[in-house]
Formats: sequence, structure tokens, C-alpha cells
Amino acid sequence: MDNFIIALFIITCLLLIVVVLLQKGRGGGLGAAFSGLGSSAFGTRVGDVFTWVTIVLTAAFLILGIVASLWFHKEAGTVATPTVDTEPARPWPQGTTRVKVLLNCETKTSKIYYTTDGTDPVEPGKGTLYKVSGIEVPLTDTPVEIKARAFRRGWKKSEPASESLRLPLPVTDPVKPPAETQPATAPTTAKAA
Repeated sequence: MDNFIIALFIITCLLLIVVVLLQKGRGGGLGAAFSGLGSSAFGTRVGDVFTWVTIVLTAAFLILGIVASLWFHKEAGTVATPTVDTEPARPWPQGTTRVKVLLNCETKTSKIYYTTDGTDPVEPGKGTLYKVSGIEVPLTDTPVEIKARAFRRGWKKSEPASESLRLPLPVTDPVKPPAETQPATAPTTAKAA
């Protein structure tokens, strides 16, 4: 059905162009360029015929334009929830004080707004606009909560994405269990019979 609507629209456009060009104007129109082809082919009432054909084709053009715009109009959806990726991958090495956070959204041409204080960016501008280079987050003993939402004009906003980051706990060597001791076995002696 899509191809039929497109083909019908293109044919209507081309016919409308041809009919407008063939109409006799002050200079005789395009028909005069071909030795009066327009007036001889359609008789003496060529002006009336071309006028009505133009009106019908114009109405068809407008109706097909409206039908095509409604037919091909896609309903706006909900923007995909952004993902929060941290680099380097966890667990972070001892001494890490800053982490680069990357935000990504599968919905093309969406804008991601984020906060680092745990508040929800419920609408565009209620947070910081994310740049492709990433976010540098300082790590402290208290968690830093990043919340992000993606927005796109005419679409429903995404669900919030959140990530809580904090300094890694000190790494301690795991306590090794003591080696199991085998009970001493006495050598067996053969009894003489």
C-alpha cells in the first residue's frame, strides 16, 4: 500500500505539471511551442478542458498529500533509557580518585541530561546536558549518585537511569585457611606366624 500511495502521488504531480505547462497563457503556453498542438488536439474549448483537468488534479494532489502525511506519520514513542557505563571497569584499582562515566542512548537524536547529586532530571534543562566526551566524577567515601534521562522532541521522556559510585573499599588479602594436616599413620608391620 505504501508504494501505491507514493506512485499515485508522483503520477498526480507529473500530470499536474504537464497540464499546467500545456495551458494557453498570454504567450500561447507550451502548446504554442509545438505549433498549436494544445488547441488543435483538444478542439476550440481547450481552455475549459484544461481548467477542469487542472482543478481535478489539484484537488487530487491536495487529498493525496493529506492521505500520505497521515499514512506515513509514525506515532512518537518513548525514548530508550540511557545506559551508564564507567571506565575503567570495576573493581577500580587502589588509589583511583576520579572515574570517567559515559552515557549512551539507543534512541537517535535524543539529548541526555544528568545530575550528580541524586536529583531526577525530570525535564530538559533540569540537569546538565551530556557531552560525548563523558563525565569526570570524583570518588569519595560518600556515594555519588548519577541520574540521567534522555529526551527527544515530540517523544515521551525515558525512564531514569542511575548509578551510585564511591571509592573502592581497601583490598585486603583474603585469609587463607590453614593447611589440613593428615593424621600420622603408623607403619604396618607384618605379624610372623
